[in-house]
Amino acid sequence: MSKSLNHHLNHLLEDAVRLLSRYLDELLDEWNSTLQFLKNTNKKSIFVYEFISDFLDEFLSTVRNDDADLSKLFDDMPAAWLAAFHREPEPEALIFQLNLLENSAHRVVKAKISYSSKLHPSIHYLFSKVSEVLLFKRENYHYSVWKDAVILFNEWIIRSQTFQEAVENICYGFGYFLPFQRCALFRFANEESIAAGLCGHHFNNEEIQAIAEKITNIPVLNESLVKLKSQGTQMKNFQPIYVADAEKEFPEKYVKSFKLTSLIIVPIYVPEEGKIIGGMILDQGPETFFPLDSSLLPALIKFGQSSGELLLKHFQAERNKKDTPEDKQVYLSPREIEIIKLLAEGASTQIAASKLYLSEYTVRDHISNIMKRLNAQNRTEVAVKAIRMGIID
Repeated sequence: MSKSLNHHLNHLLEDAVRLLSRYLDELLDEWNSTLQFLKNTNKKSIFVYEFISDFLDEFLSTVRNDDADLSKLFDDMPAAWLAAFHREPEPEALIFQLNLLENSAHRVVKAKISYSSKLHPSIHYLFSKVSEVLLFKRENYHYSVWKDAVILFNEWIIRSQTFQEAVENICYGFGYFLPFQRCALFRFANEESIAAGLCGHHFNNEEIQAIAEKITNIPVLNESLVKLKSQGTQMKNFQPIYVADAEKEFPEKYVKSFKLTSLIIVPIYVPEEGKIIGGMILDQGPETFFPLDSSLLPALIKFGQSSGELLLKHFQAERNKKDTPEDKQVYLSPREIEIIKLLAEGASTQIAASKLYLSEYTVRDHISNIMKRLNAQNRTEVAVKAIRMGIID
């Protein structure tokens, strides 16, 4: 791996510091406005707010055109606190005041940068670390660094209100909180026989969403799933799969189209139910080889588990929707669903007709109606949309 997880997370903190220093004047205006409000309402613990805002002001003003010295920030702040107050801060007051300061920072960035929602996590991480050091919990900073990534990822994806938001936040979170360049999220369907693309980060999203590939065409993944199925519901964990040379394990069309070399397949799973519902493919960019960094495995496993639990909840919520106009528009008969399942498996019209004891003409007629209802251009798109919408498993 070209960067360690510790290095990557430090880079996120540096990004946050540089971002806030760039808009320091606006940030100070926001902080001062909030401080005045606190004074007018006689809020307690104003000294906490003043101390942190003054300390960050002094620190940010020194890094406007220079590298951010995070060790100075995190080492000096606790010492300065003790020198000023001769005691540790009260956790409740500290967290409340830090939330006020952080919210102001988000408002400033959102007003300045149109895509600021993609930068919020780094700001949140910075204030999380400030909270940590002021609560004097830095005994083993490097040992627990992967836990930081997991906490940040969980807080990022939990805001998802819909299935689509969950998919996008999960895909973005894998790329943002871990040292990878590209991510692609897939859902497994048809009893884990098909991998359907859901979302891509730094991949062409439309190309990812058009994929509905037989898992048997990806030997390394198929072997792992077959082995896990033999364990039944006792499966509690699924290790990420490292692929040094994608050319040996993936269909040629994807290797060439996406310029795949080394990659990692992370399971999206729910261990409590023994379900694997998808996978995330991660790499370091087109035609880039990288070795496996085993220190990343705990974070990858936890990311996959959190993603699985969230997506399963949204899958179930989508299926439980009843009597909405959208549901009525895409209602399909049991026979049509059977046909879609066969299409997803790659069956031809002739094979589908034979298995269902129907004429080829009848099957073609069903397929035509299905395409209209799903607004699909071809059979592959029918399968992909049906999987994504939860029409077939």
